[in-house]
Amino acid sequence: MTEKLFEADSYISEFDCEVISFGEDKNRIYIETDKTAFFPEGGGQTSDKGYLDELHISDVQLIDGRIFHYTENTPEALDLLKSKNKLHGKIDMKKRFSDMQQHSGEHIVSGIVCSSFGYNNVGFHLGTEIVTLDFDGALTREDIDRVELLANKAIWDNKEILVHFPTDEELKNISYRSKIEIEGQTRLVEIPGIDMCACCAPHVKMTGEIGVIEIVAFEKYKGGTRVSILCGERALRDMRHKLEENRKVSVLTSAKQIETSVFVEKLKSDKEKADYEIVGLKRELLTLKAEAIEKSEKIIIFDDKLQGKLLQDFTISLMDKAETFVACFSSESGIYRYSIASNSCNLRELCKALNGAFSGRGGGKPELVQGTLTGTEEEVREFLKNYQ
Repeated sequence: MTEKLFEADSYISEFDCEVISFGEDKNRIYIETDKTAFFPEGGGQTSDKGYLDELHISDVQLIDGRIFHYTENTPEALDLLKSKNKLHGKIDMKKRFSDMQQHSGEHIVSGIVCSSFGYNNVGFHLGTEIVTLDFDGALTREDIDRVELLANKAIWDNKEILVHFPTDEELKNISYRSKIEIEGQTRLVEIPGIDMCACCAPHVKMTGEIGVIEIVAFEKYKGGTRVSILCGERALRDMRHKLEENRKVSVLTSAKQIETSVFVEKLKSDKEKADYEIVGLKRELLTLKAEAIEKSEKIIIFDDKLQGKLLQDFTISLMDKAETFVACFSSESGIYRYSIASNSCNLRELCKALNGAFSGRGGGKPELVQGTLTGTEEEVREFLKNYQ
């Protein structure tokens, strides 16, 4: 069985090992060694990455108690493994440390939620972009703000994160959280006064190394709450990005950075009023246009100003002027939206024929149909003029 160096020391970045076995797995080669500092994927966290000699290790898996390191299947890699029994391992410590920050931060947040509200962490995923935690209870905006503050206070206290390997007898008298069933020796990660949890992953030594915990978002999820967090450098990058975006809004609106939301809310209100007035003016213009249209057997109109509900409203306003039907079309992104109305005939057959001729989609009532189609104005006009 492979010795797990990362369990005793999360900061081991290089190590020497002997090859126990290796083999081909389709487009990859798996390597099993007598010891490793590579953390295998598990418990919601992706594996470490790095090198064994010059072989790039892109994935590490724990399968039936055995740890396998995966590298690209190349003749050069096979030749190296056939010729060497001893390898030098090197961990990508930038990724490792970031993962440690995220995972230790997750323990802090989960411990605080558990002690403050009695909710359990029932789901955890440490992704490359975001960290999600699923709790089996509802949290409010006020609850989230409180949790975030307490979590960062635990960082400011710079508490030592302790690792314990209790015996089965000792474990009976210890109260701890556990997200998964642990096989073999139970490893407990303790953040004094904050959390005690069974966990196999690497963690930072002191909570101060996490730097900062940012709760990015929260939402209702499967009867509970999904919380998204970022820690350390990830949180710093996210906050810098948001501050820069807010600065840009401040420059564009000439508003103070601490008042951008107030100014944007005013802009939104002004836009809604302007949009309402514009729609009113468009309706007035369309009414005048409709009044100017003379009665005819068929009325066919192409007008890109007939956007949204105006298309249907304008079509209906002309129903009494058409002996058979009135058809209005408006182009959006190269596709025509149509609305056809009639007081005298069933339009469903026309709609079916129109869709068939121009790859269209749509339908409706006998007196009013609408949909979309592709084609040129000339082709559509000719089709409707000749339709009986």
